[in-house]
Amino acid sequence: MKPEPTRILFVFAWLVVGGEETEVRLLAQTLDPALYRIDVVACFHKPGMPAQTHEQLRALGVDVDTVPYTLSFGDTVAYLSRKIAVYDVVISCQNVADIYPALERAHLRPPLIEHGGLVSEALAGPKHFTNRYVGVCRSIRDAAAGKMTGREADAVEIPSMVDLAEFAPGDRERIRADLGIGAATPLIGWVGRLDEKKRVEDFIAAAAIVHKQRPETRFLVVGGPDAFMPQYAERLELLALSKNLQNALRFLGDRRDVPALLAAMDIFAWLSEGEGMPHVIAEAGAAGLPVIATPDNGALQQIEDGVSGLFVPHRAPQAVASAMLRLLDAPALRRQLGTALKAKVESTYSAAVVVPQWRALIDGVVSERPAAPQPSLFQSFYQGGFECSTHCLGNGKRLDIIASSHHDRHAEADYRQLSTLGLRTVRDGFRWHLIETSPGHYDWSSIAPMLSAAENAGTQVIWDLFHYGWPDDLDIWQPEFVTRFAAFARAAARHVRESSDRVPFYCPVNEISFTAWGGGDAGYLNPFARGRGFELKVQLVRAAIAAMHAILDIDPRARFVHCDPAINVITAHERPHEFWAAEGHRQAQYQGWDMLAGLAWPQLGGSPRLLDIVGVNYYSNNQWIHGGPPIDRWHHQYRPLHRLLMEIHGRYGRPILLAETGTEFEARPDWLRYAAGEVAKAQARGVPLEGLCLYPILNHFGWDDDRPCQNGLLEQDFSGEKRAIYQPLAEELARWTRLAPPAPDRRDELVTA
Repeated sequence: MKPEPTRILFVFAWLVVGGEETEVRLLAQTLDPALYRIDVVACFHKPGMPAQTHEQLRALGVDVDTVPYTLSFGDTVAYLSRKIAVYDVVISCQNVADIYPALERAHLRPPLIEHGGLVSEALAGPKHFTNRYVGVCRSIRDAAAGKMTGREADAVEIPSMVDLAEFAPGDRERIRADLGIGAATPLIGWVGRLDEKKRVEDFIAAAAIVHKQRPETRFLVVGGPDAFMPQYAERLELLALSKNLQNALRFLGDRRDVPALLAAMDIFAWLSEGEGMPHVIAEAGAAGLPVIATPDNGALQQIEDGVSGLFVPHRAPQAVASAMLRLLDAPALRRQLGTALKAKVESTYSAAVVVPQWRALIDGVVSERPAAPQPSLFQSFYQGGFECSTHCLGNGKRLDIIASSHHDRHAEADYRQLSTLGLRTVRDGFRWHLIETSPGHYDWSSIAPMLSAAENAGTQVIWDLFHYGWPDDLDIWQPEFVTRFAAFARAAARHVRESSDRVPFYCPVNEISFTAWGGGDAGYLNPFARGRGFELKVQLVRAAIAAMHAILDIDPRARFVHCDPAINVITAHERPHEFWAAEGHRQAQYQGWDMLAGLAWPQLGGSPRLLDIVGVNYYSNNQWIHGGPPIDRWHHQYRPLHRLLMEIHGRYGRPILLAETGTEFEARPDWLRYAAGEVAKAQARGVPLEGLCLYPILNHFGWDDDRPCQNGLLEQDFSGEKRAIYQPLAEELARWTRLAPPAPDRRDELVTA
């Protein structure tokens, strides 16, 4: 597979037409998509805001997320806190108010670059999460540096850029013809969003003065109303009428062909007060235009007065008009100023010059991201899981995979064999239906030999207490199910404590979400219900919480792994209206973990302490199109596993065990290679992965058809005190176990929690 590009998320307060929007568009257009992928999320929308930038970015293949348009501020913060975790770097623009609260809530914070186009933006808000602050001009950079005491060097200057290829002198005649302006008619223009600080009234007042002396001169105002001050655009049009400019000055609104319009002009004017670095001055320079400007912040860096443009005082229409008349009368001066400014743009503001600065900045910030700490929970990073399902099938047959694979007979030999392969931690299971022979009466004969085998072999075991099955006399829908399971868990914990002094690890209820779907909605697993999935999920969470409290009463050192599938559900391109249905299904994967942590339905008694270790189960069919088939790793909408792990850790901030992963037949080594590589990528991005459990580790008979499933490292056949090994998978595993960090020293775990 190709290396994954660096994932970049631009967060905008709003997405209109302006310098920062142009900047991200040019980055998306210019950066190598094999190395960098840009996504955009906009947090706020107001009626009247143009859709132009949305459309331009989407045409470039940029995902423009507008979900926050329908959310409150609080919900937007929650949405962003979950979204940002999967990115390698976040770039926030316009001093977006949502980003810092979102970072406060996120457990996995990507590096943050703030991009500021105004001094006021640089001075606003905290900077403790800001890895770099990018000001588009020196004054903005300096303002940010003043807010970053001791880290002044983390405030940098990268100017706004232009793509010189967009500017073609040949557009002049075509645009003038479209506008009905003669080839020799003087044309003076202004381009930008109609915002009060841009002082467009000064341009109109100057145009009126010039028009009286040069009635043949024509004027253009290019740009639409600012959605926050639409009345300003109305005032400007009324002002032009009051100056009798209705036949000389035209308002063109937002246009996509600004470079071509600039090519049609003879003079450009920009008269702002309180701007940053006007992107449009660089665009005018790219078109070779002489520029009349006010000495406002970044304009002082862009223009050298009398050399590459003319400065005029703020709020001085007469001075602006005088400069316009001077340039109208001096074609040679116009060419001189335009040529000098174009040279400045080519050397300083062209994409060819600016994009490498962005690449270096992004690469540098990403490289500084700290990796996760070394794993410390388990005896071995690579682990094996014994399939221990005990549920009933629709035909009444009860499965007992431990018995059918003869693992119960050969547990110690299995553990010892895995240990020689570097797997000194395993998942295994108690079989509740065999142990609780009648309410409150326990027969430990099925588990006692396995507990002894683990002790004898020196193997650490994560014990499943519920793996889809329960005693025949219990009704899972009744309150008694919870109390009986808690009592069973308490008795099991006591038995484990009497068998070993090790810190115990339990999976109280395996795959709460999958069990709820399979048994409560799909009618596939017991209890074979439909339309009751969430009800079953709540019942299983109740049972897990009660079980954990019972276990902790017996052994406060106990640790808990909560295993559930990580999934991704996407929307078919031809059915975009299904987005929310697909997203709702995807988000449902978190309900069980959310309830255990007390983040949802806190009345169940969940708490962050109880969501101890997040167990992620992941297979090749865990991603699919909503209402369609699964997708594989080569599908263009497939989310790499490490991104799923980043999202999960960003949500919960807990250690993660890849608790189940594997596949069948000859694909087994390749799948391990993929999964282990993804785990390494997640760790490099700060996700605390504590282990990878090959599951199942032992071939077994299929649930529904008793077919021999070739999905393990060990074969079912047992001879000579061991099982045959699937050698290609063993060889791949050996490569990864050599790369794994050394196992922690657990000699003191008998006396410490």
